[in-house]
Order: sequence, then C-alpha cells, then structure tokens
Amino acid sequence: MSSKIAVWIYVAVLVVAGTGVHDALAATSKTPSAGQVGQITVRFGDLNLDQPAGAAALYRRIRHAAERVCGDPLPPGSLIPSHFWRSCVAQAVERSVIAVDRPALTAYYRLHTAPSDQKLLAELTASPNR
Repeated sequence: MSSKIAVWIYVAVLVVAGTGVHDALAATSKTPSAGQVGQITVRFGDLNLDQPAGAAALYRRIRHAAERVCGDPLPPGSLIPSHFWRSCVAQAVERSVIAVDRPALTAYYRLHTAPSDQKLLAELTASPNR
C-alpha cells in the first residue's frame, strides 16, 4: 500500500470564453469563477491500490469529488452540462490520478475516461495557454 493516504482535488477555472458570458454565469452559477480555487480531500488509506477493486473505488471517489468541487454542471436554462464544467472535472480527475501515481489507478482511468474527455484533455494539453 502507498504511503499517501489522501489526495487534494482542486480546480482553478482560468479559461473564460467571454467576459460578458462569464459575468452572467458567475452571477447565477455555483461554478468557481476565474481565480477562485475549490478543493476537497479524498482519503484512500482504506483501499488497496494494487488491486483493481481498490483502484476503481478511488477513481469513483476522485470523480465524485471533482464533480462536487467544479460546481453546478448546468448553466442557467440548460439541460446539458457546460463545457467549462466538463473541462473542470476532466482536469481535476487527471491531476488527481497523476498525483496518486499508482499503475492500477492510471490504467483504470485510461480505460474509463470518456472519449470526449480524452479529446478535451488532448486539446487542453496542446493549448499554448496551459
């Protein structure tokens, strides 16, 4: 078992499509605005990360924490999760998996990351602003 027993899930929403849109969303949404940082501690000392079941359980905890820390997924008047929320969750999960640095968790993450999230992360990685 790893000597690490917890990982921080943190996000900083830095990319904004437009100031007017951002101001409207910030006024009505629970999603962190630019410069704000949300964080949640995910504990995993009770899990055996060398086993697939332990990696799966930690991945679910990380994903759930990322969804919580990224705020409200639905922009006002929409039934579709926002691009900003999906990006926030994808980045928070990716950073957390990297921070834990366990082969079974990384393998589980790669297997269960949605193709749209993989495309989004690839675009973010290629971005000069990252």
